[in-house]
Amino acid sequence: MFGIAYNDDVPGTHVNGDRGHSKGVALFDESVGFWMLHSVPNYPPLERYDYPETGSKFAQSFLCLTLDAHFLQDIGEYLRFAQVTPFITNLPEFHRLLAPVLEDVVSKKSLKRSDTVYTTIRGIETLGGKKVKGFSKHKKFQSDLWHDFIALNLHTDMAVETWRNGAAKDVGSQCGGGANVYDVNNIALLGKSFSSTKDHSKWGVSMSEKVPAVCIGDVNRQESQFKRGGGAVCIEDRTLWKTFKESVTNFDGCDVSIKTDDKKTPTANKDDKRPTKSNKV
Repeated sequence: MFGIAYNDDVPGTHVNGDRGHSKGVALFDESVGFWMLHSVPNYPPLERYDYPETGSKFAQSFLCLTLDAHFLQDIGEYLRFAQVTPFITNLPEFHRLLAPVLEDVVSKKSLKRSDTVYTTIRGIETLGGKKVKGFSKHKKFQSDLWHDFIALNLHTDMAVETWRNGAAKDVGSQCGGGANVYDVNNIALLGKSFSSTKDHSKWGVSMSEKVPAVCIGDVNRQESQFKRGGGAVCIEDRTLWKTFKESVTNFDGCDVSIKTDDKKTPTANKDDKRPTKSNKV
């Protein structure tokens, strides 16, 4: 059985700020398995199952995919570019031959110094037939995951919810350069409303139903994250898209804060030559 748990904030240790800002678990037999991406520090613990108190204080995000084992090479490449920090690993000979890149992942080897491509997009299909895309960046990419990589490749504007607390400088909403990415301020789900300051999750949703994409990831929109690896997995599904899109009740335009029932339009920067989009959901 192949198994890996990775977390930049390993239970019982200090944060590894040099490697990827990535968290997840994968477990596969010789035919099928699952890959779960999440945002919870210090999880899962080594000795027994538990859920950290810090993970309960703030909202978190999880995405679990059930996959055929032949996608392990794609998962491994995603993890290699992201420079994940494994703390639980088991790599049998069968899986090492099936997906040779996993040997680099478990031994914390990433790109070569001579490599000049710092991102990868991996196409994956779940056992249920849902096609997803994994977007992963190496720290040498030196740019924002959401605006400079995901939104540009999906060809859509996005509202993005990530951790923006602390001393690190926020990127802020960005208009221009081929896509607009807006920072989410408030979320409402199942009759409960909360601000982004109470949310440690990392996700983005497209602004247009023409590209009904939801992306679950692990990188914050803060400048310090330019120097960290990480990524997100994106799914195009109208039902899921509608749930996430309607949960956004307030976001920052490029110059103003916007409620989703307002009639104002996000103001674009001067270098954005495209028409601005209506903020109505």
